[in-house]
Amino acid sequence: MKKILLGLVLFTSSISTAQSVSPEVIATAGAHFAIPSIQISWTLGEPITQTLSNSSAQLTQGFQQSNISVVGISDYDFSYSVEAFPNPTIDVVRIELSDNVSEGSLSIIDPTGKTILVKDITESEFLLDFAPYSQGTYFLNLMNENGMLLHTVRLQKIN
Repeated sequence: MKKILLGLVLFTSSISTAQSVSPEVIATAGAHFAIPSIQISWTLGEPITQTLSNSSAQLTQGFQQSNISVVGISDYDFSYSVEAFPNPTIDVVRIELSDNVSEGSLSIIDPTGKTILVKDITESEFLLDFAPYSQGTYFLNLMNENGMLLHTVRLQKIN
């Protein structure tokens, strides 16, 4: 009876199908490279896996990304330059903008995220007085005439 039951279980398991799940990993990077004699695949963030092989088959633990979604952040337009010095500063910061920055505004954000100064850009070189501000990290935001953020400079105020 045990042999019949064992045979039935083995027969049933050999003809049944299981659910197929496509494994995926969410990673920050990965790639697959191949030349005629070698292949290599990697995924950043995937745990270390092991590969077992014999003369007729190869088994690799782990899995690769089946589809890729790319999310990006627009880069700054570096066709102009913004210089802020001395940084860190005690009292006065000199701002120098390249000649092609003629219109827009500049704002200074304090360590709490509050805008403490907004200044229209009317010249390519000017001074900002940091003497009244407390010690901390400030952000100088340069915006174009439409209010779009073009560049951010981190300024350090020391005593």
